[in-house]
Amino acid sequence: MICKTTKGVKVSIKTAYKGIFDSDSHVFSYKVILENKSEYCVKLLRRHWIIKDLGDFDDHIKGDGVIGKQPYINPGETFIYESGAKLKSTIGSMKGNYVFKRMEDNQLFNVEIPEFKLIAPQIYN
Repeated sequence: MICKTTKGVKVSIKTAYKGIFDSDSHVFSYKVILENKSEYCVKLLRRHWIIKDLGDFDDHIKGDGVIGKQPYINPGETFIYESGAKLKSTIGSMKGNYVFKRMEDNQLFNVEIPEFKLIAPQIYN
């Protein structure tokens, strides 16, 4: 599991290979665990993902919240979600950032999503 803490928000990511889709795309899932280790209630507002494919293909995904939600995470609480990505190759990576708001003073801050690898297991054979 890959982990990174930024300004009291810990991001942990676990990946899984799901197989080949439409005979030319490799499907990966990822589980994200967001832990609020700060003393403030925070709200996840936006995300920005950079998805890199082995074939030099970069995709940028930006949007509000995650999986249709903009969760509030109180101190000591955790928010977990799962999503996925399709790659043309068997190897890639993802990284990015979330924009959070601290509810006590409406301060916005970025939380880094650490880079993690997406690797199909058949490349090891």
